[in-house]
Amino acid sequence: MASKGDHQHLLNVGREGFAALDEFFGPRRVPPPPPPPPRCQGLQRQRQFPAPHVQNRRVSPPKEAVLNCLEAAEIYGGAVFIDYRKRKPAPIRKVYH
Repeated sequence: MASKGDHQHLLNVGREGFAALDEFFGPRRVPPPPPPPPRCQGLQRQRQFPAPHVQNRRVSPPKEAVLNCLEAAEIYGGAVFIDYRKRKPAPIRKVYH
């Protein structure tokens, strides 16, 4: 345990350090407290909001067929590039200690 003299010395060092910080940076700016909530005079009605309107609709499937990439390229005059290369598996790195 620190003696009473050591404790007092630490308190003085802390005060001097924070005083130096306040002198250099300026005093700490504390934001003003928020204004108090308005006081209600008597009973007030709370505003009533209508319940949200929810529509339950079934989604029908699309009437036209969906195009794949080959059909789209044929219809719109595009090109399809297919990569048939076999990819090499990533090398397994083993670490021996």
